[in-house]
Order: sequence, then C-alpha cells, then structure tokens
Amino acid sequence: MAAFVFGALLLAACLGAAWWFSQQKTDDAARMVRIILGSGALIAGVVICLRGAVILGGPIGLFGLGMLGRAIRVPHRRSRSSGGSAGTAPATGMSLAEAREILDVDASADAETIRQAHRRLMKKLHPDTGEGSAALARQVQDARDLLLDHLNDKS
Repeated sequence: MAAFVFGALLLAACLGAAWWFSQQKTDDAARMVRIILGSGALIAGVVICLRGAVILGGPIGLFGLGMLGRAIRVPHRRSRSSGGSAGTAPATGMSLAEAREILDVDASADAETIRQAHRRLMKKLHPDTGEGSAALARQVQDARDLLLDHLNDKS
C-alpha cells in the first residue's frame, strides 16, 4: 500500500511540475532545460572521469559546462537604454519609417491601430500558417515593438 501511495504522490508531483513548466515563457523554459541538462551532463562527466574513462567523461563534462554557461549568461534584452539612436531599434537597426512601412500604418497611428496591424500581419506571416517564416514574423514583431516603444516615449 505504501508503494501505491508513494507512486501516486510521485505522479502528482510530476504532473504538477509539467503543468508549471508549460506555463513558463519560452525563454525561461529553455533556460530551465539548459540548467537541468547541463547539471546532469556535468555530474555524469565527472563521475565517468572518476571511474577512469576520461576520454568519454571529459567531453560530456565540457558539454555540461557549456550548457550551464549558456543558461547562466544574461540574455540581451532590448530596452530604451540598450543602444541605438533615437527612432531606431537597437537589435535590428530598423527605423521608425521602416517599421511603419512594414506594418502599413501612418505616422499618426495610435497603439490600438499598431496592434491591429500587427495581429493582421501575424495571422498571414506566422511560420505555422505555411505562408510565413520565423524571420518575417520576427521583423513584424520588431516593427510593432519599436512603434509602441516610440509611442510610450512620447507620452
């Protein structure tokens, strides 16, 4: 009976962890996976090296270190203070005029108009639709972000 209760609790914990993981943003989930896999590979590499198979354990441990290093590295987030000239997205170098052209909005467009144009284009250019690609979707999102940031700066 104790094994059944332990198994049921373990299953509930795994389902809870899976639900929690599914609620995370993509970047956060990828970081968690890198930490878990990197830690496991590092531990496995050390154990294998200690058991005498340095040729096998070394690369596994280095892989784990690489995964941990990539997970720990602070991601570059775009912000108003992260560079770029006024009216230019720092990561893409896109100007306000280019962003307006991509979203097909005029200079007097408000936030709701920009969001509607973004939504309309994303329905057409999203990679899952078959017509679009990740690069086009990223460009549309960058244009939206730049124009909305510009509106917030003016306020």
